Amino acid sequence: MKQLFDYLPVIVFFGLYFAGGRDIMLATWGIIAACTLQVTVGWLIWRRVERMHLTVFVITLIFGGMTLLFQNEIFIKWRPSIISFVLAGVLLLGQFLRDRNLLQRMCEALMRNGLGFVIALTRRDWLVLNLAFVVYFLLIGGLNLWVAYSFSTDFWVNFKLFGLTAIQFLFYIAAFVFVYKRMSPADRARVTGKEVPESSEEDKDALRDHQ
Repeated sequence: MKQLFDYLPVIVFFGLYFAGGRDIMLATWGIIAACTLQVTVGWLIWRRVERMHLTVFVITLIFGGMTLLFQNEIFIKWRPSIISFVLAGVLLLGQFLRDRNLLQRMCEALMRNGLGFVIALTRRDWLVLNLAFVVYFLLIGGLNLWVAYSFSTDFWVNFKLFGLTAIQFLFYIAAFVFVYKRMSPADRARVTGKEVPESSEEDKDALRDHQ
């Protein structure tokens, strides 16, 4: 249910675009309304607004508003790229602010909630993973702009729905494979549900680096 709530603006945008006769202005109204609803309901139910939801809401309001004000669809096409560039900038900046970068802290929180424990990776592993995400967001942001200016609106919408989704899926698989290969045998056994082997010196070193 929470994941569906996170993707509400995207679902509304594509739903209105295809159901409304490929009307990009109607879809823009819809995504602005959905982002507003997302922030409002989030506050009413959980008494907090997630930073990501708030960031997306502000960007959508600005570029969606410009689309409707000037009746120019190019502004709403910028939206995915601006979000990607902001994420890349935040991750890159967060690399230098603390010992544990933002991506590491976010992933560790997800691990605690999903697995019940934190997978121990070295600082170098987290650096590589963080920089990979920065490059990924920069690339898809640039790719989105290239498609937006080089092809029709209908092609852009389909690319955003299917193309970027496929790229995201492949990237996250690659990130998972990287983490799986870099985790200790003990953590790997806990993730797969197999018998946990006795701690080795390698495991202890990984845990020390993680701390």
